[in-house]
Amino acid sequence: MNKIYSEPISKAQSLIEGVKKQTDVLARKGVSVSVDALAAACSALESAGAEQDAAEAKLKEARDAAHASLERLKALFNEAKAPIKQNFSPEAWLSFGLQDKK
Repeated sequence: MNKIYSEPISKAQSLIEGVKKQTDVLARKGVSVSVDALAAACSALESAGAEQDAAEAKLKEARDAAHASLERLKALFNEAKAPIKQNFSPEAWLSFGLQDKK
């Protein structure tokens, strides 16, 4: 999980544990802390972080696949244009759809 999320979760969980241990002390001072709300917020952030991690992993796979496809296209394009450039004059290249100026 991203450090941006894990640190606040860890801090909140530590606070939850401390509040649970010190319930009597807090009650004598009239202090109330919503442990359930903190725990729910931690849980929600953990879930959202896991979703984000999964989405980023899927995006990386898609990006890698797209880059591989691009490299394949470039290789095939270069392979296809080489014999045209070798066998025809630069003036004729445009008729084959080649935009090269050299």
